[in-house]
Amino acid sequence: MKKERVNEIWGVVFMLLGLFALCSLVGYQRLDIPFYTSYANNPVNNYTGIIGAYTAFGLFLSFGWSAFLVPALFLIWAWSFLKQRVPDKRLFKFIGLFAAIAASATLFSVLASEENRIAAGGCLGHVTSTYLLKYFGVAGSLIISFCVLLLALILATDYLLFPLIEAVMQLGAQLIIAVWPVITNAFESIANLMPWKEKDEKVERAQRKEKQKSPETKPEKEKKEKLKKEPESPFDPNVVSQPIKVKAYNPGAQAAAEELKKEILAESASAVKPAASGPKSPPKPKLDVPKRILPEGEDSFKGVIGSVEQKKYELPPKDLLVRPAAAKASNDNLEENSRIIQQTLSEFGIDVKVTEVEQGPVITRYELLPAPGVKVNSIANLSDNLALALKASSIRMIIPIPGKSAIGIEIPNSVTNMVYLRELVECPEFTSGKNPLPLILGKDTSGRPLLSDLSGMPHMLIAGTTGSGKTVCVNAIISGLLYSRTPDELKFVMVDPKMVEMAIYNKIPHMLTPVVTDVKKAAHAINWVVAEMEKRYRLLAKVGVRNIASFNARMIESADQDALATASPDSENVIPHKLPYIVVVIDELADLMMTMRDKVEGPICRLAQLSRAVGIHLILATQRPSVDVITGVIKANFPARVSFKVSSKVDSRTVLDGNGADQLLGKGDLLFLKPGEAKLIRGQAPFVTDDEIRNVVEYWAKQGTPEFLEELVASSEKKGNADGSGGEKDELYDEAMRVVLETRVASTSNLQRRMGLGYTRAARIMDQLESEGVIGPSQGAKAREIYLPNPNASAEPEPSEQA
Repeated sequence: MKKERVNEIWGVVFMLLGLFALCSLVGYQRLDIPFYTSYANNPVNNYTGIIGAYTAFGLFLSFGWSAFLVPALFLIWAWSFLKQRVPDKRLFKFIGLFAAIAASATLFSVLASEENRIAAGGCLGHVTSTYLLKYFGVAGSLIISFCVLLLALILATDYLLFPLIEAVMQLGAQLIIAVWPVITNAFESIANLMPWKEKDEKVERAQRKEKQKSPETKPEKEKKEKLKKEPESPFDPNVVSQPIKVKAYNPGAQAAAEELKKEILAESASAVKPAASGPKSPPKPKLDVPKRILPEGEDSFKGVIGSVEQKKYELPPKDLLVRPAAAKASNDNLEENSRIIQQTLSEFGIDVKVTEVEQGPVITRYELLPAPGVKVNSIANLSDNLALALKASSIRMIIPIPGKSAIGIEIPNSVTNMVYLRELVECPEFTSGKNPLPLILGKDTSGRPLLSDLSGMPHMLIAGTTGSGKTVCVNAIISGLLYSRTPDELKFVMVDPKMVEMAIYNKIPHMLTPVVTDVKKAAHAINWVVAEMEKRYRLLAKVGVRNIASFNARMIESADQDALATASPDSENVIPHKLPYIVVVIDELADLMMTMRDKVEGPICRLAQLSRAVGIHLILATQRPSVDVITGVIKANFPARVSFKVSSKVDSRTVLDGNGADQLLGKGDLLFLKPGEAKLIRGQAPFVTDDEIRNVVEYWAKQGTPEFLEELVASSEKKGNADGSGGEKDELYDEAMRVVLETRVASTSNLQRRMGLGYTRAARIMDQLESEGVIGPSQGAKAREIYLPNPNASAEPEPSEQA
């Protein structure tokens, strides 16, 4: 017979026993039993007959008033078996139930008077209470009985004591809050009926008449009229708080609503604030700062630094984004899922306890506490069994949860809630302005905003298959930066080999160059960023600061201003007031690595290693996170990584150094690895529509047009591709050409050996020699041709001829 059928039979049996016991206790009469009288009722008046009468007599004689717990416990067991919630370790459960009945009987007997102790607690309660009262007194007996009752309930049930007490206290607090207005109204109505209320009203009327007779100044009248009109003001706090709706699972939305309320109240207070009657203080004298004029030939800083008279930009309003919809209620039974997890693992001999459940917009995390002696690996091997029992598409295990002695199981919700960009832009973590480059990544498993700072990462790697939400995440990151920084503070260089993903951003004034779609031009753009990095380092060394934050926060003296104004075009003394951050976004790294690997890998690695201090940061995204795309050198310099769903565990280990990304759900489900931490944070990326991006771009386009750099737009491909430092020849170029022409050996190893160079620099010089027409292209195993003659060849034959 199936286990479910057996449980149903036991459920019916326990229900029969519970109902029979309940009816016998309710219909019990003392005259039905000849124990109390010589003239017993015949027939008996009990609802369940003579059997029921004796059953009730035995229960009352043994347990007293606690006898009513017996049918209640039978009915609870019947419900558990019928619902297929059969508890484990039934022997301990039965012992706990019997101890609970005995403790309650003792408690009733202690509370009753001496002549009613047998009736209150039965024989069992009378015996135990007699000894307790003899040795511990009334107070000690009550404490001992109550503690034993709690311990018995803990042993008999699966509920923890503190959460149960906390739930009861919360329920009591909610009940008091609900009933308190009714109680206060009742007391007020009773007080109004009292005789002294009439006397108080007479006194108030007399005082009101005296105030009307006394003269009142004009400011006081205006103040009273203002106070009367305040409730009708549209900025009244009560009016503001009415339309605000808070999502239950998102505490960040409530904080954003509070921030919005404070802003509105601050604006209303400033609007109604009367003008100061005193004399105005004279305005502070303006410092006569000379204008900084950039030379005509200095294109490297044009558009990056800007002029002294910068435009006043305004950040986009939040109304450009879609307002979050109301959260959908989830149909998941968290307690039922917790029971299924415990029961499934117990079938394999693993005893665990679900200690905490954390529900988010897309997934729910269950924290398990394994029993002592349980092997953690045995739980990890049962992931497929748990997914089958929970009817889940996939589950992810966290073994263990960092910082906790628990195991995490993440299960998808039956109803998912979309994460909107607006609720993240409005959250206090984003609006505080503490992060120089705030990154919007979405929400974590508990519904809290998942934000980070790009300037502290300092670079980010994003990977994920097609349809996993990678491109939407990149657009959300760019939109978040556009909502926090003006064109004077941030510039973009975007590379999009797919040609359609980032073309919409060509209108914003943050762009240094139109979105690069040609792979060859992309290599030149990256090399220009390397040259810009080197130039910025020279600026920082000239000023004597260590990073861009110190550079922008320094004090500029008048002597330095005069030096800047009189500097020549070729002088290195042309130092700007501030440097904007530069964010390089490459949407598809795999295309670059497949076509221009030798041209882009070196500059990307160099930027990743050195560009943090000068405010240049990289965001790389790829659909193919294989080892030939994300090489070891690139991976070592990108500690901050975001992975969406990938196709295999190998790709997951390539991106995150661990498994898990292959078990994600897709559609924005991500894992975030913070720099310097081994803990993976799971989150849900925000959904950004094309209309929202278009609204933000149009808003910035109305404030100004982009000022593209001429040298980037011109894109001299040959020069840029041949030189890894933005078109400038290497300092050792002339000496290297002399070595090649004298030795007549054109190879990278020859330059390394004779000049003591590294491989990367020697190979770059060889590319420059090839582009200048000094040597020929590489021919595999054959040596390169050398087109120029040896400059010392005319002087060499003379000694041989004389000999």
